[in-house]
Amino acid sequence: MRKIKRKKLTVPLQNIRMLQKYPSFKYTKKGNFWKGHLQPTTSSPIYEVKIKYDWFRPKVFILNPQISKDAPHCYGDGSLCLYYPSDNSYNNSLFIADTIIPWTSEWLYYYEKWLEDEVWWGPEAPHSPKKLES
Repeated sequence: MRKIKRKKLTVPLQNIRMLQKYPSFKYTKKGNFWKGHLQPTTSSPIYEVKIKYDWFRPKVFILNPQISKDAPHCYGDGSLCLYYPSDNSYNNSLFIADTIIPWTSEWLYYYEKWLEDEVWWGPEAPHSPKKLES
């Protein structure tokens, strides 16, 4: 079976889409990241989010307000676990604004619910209950 080759999206293309969909997210060339704000619901706090971009897997960090150190679905470096990497739901031919940002907002929504009743109501893939390796 022939493998379909996907075209990697460049940072300028990623940035154009980001500005169209999420104008609060600003790109910083030195450090290769976007920083912006998300508010999953009208009653949610406004979260400051940093998306560190590498070609293989963007890393998402919540800068403010600080999330609980005990929060589920986080890697050891504090970045969010937004999807199961082995299922190929994200790859570098997809726009971050169409995938990673909505997934981050969804993660924050379920995080807020977890803070209320200590149950993660969101989707999850099977993995060890320990902090995930980044």
